Amino acid sequence: MAPVVRPLGALVLLLTALAIPILGVQPQVIRLKANQSIDAADAQLKAQGWQPAGDPGLQPFERELSGNRLTSLSGCSGTGAGFCRYDYRRGRQRLEVITVAGPDGSGLVQRWSETPNLAR
Repeated sequence: MAPVVRPLGALVLLLTALAIPILGVQPQVIRLKANQSIDAADAQLKAQGWQPAGDPGLQPFERELSGNRLTSLSGCSGTGAGFCRYDYRRGRQRLEVITVAGPDGSGLVQRWSETPNLAR
């Protein structure tokens, strides 16, 4: 006896099969903006599924230079423009956000870089 294929079940199976490759090749775009506050960028990244991956062993001066308590903070330079680095992860992806001190001392996004984690 031949198996009975129900039209609705076959349609669901077909749509699922078509959606899997599409979902796998459409990366979520990181929509940060230069000069955006790091607090706003942090909230936005978390909403997109990024998890803070900062350095828990920060020096007290680095936390003070950052002007915030974000757990994504990985470090700040003690000289110059006050650059700070914030790290995030989502699955095997890694994201680094670099800020510079704004006029009021808060961090403003200067640049960001996303890389895949090559370690398994």
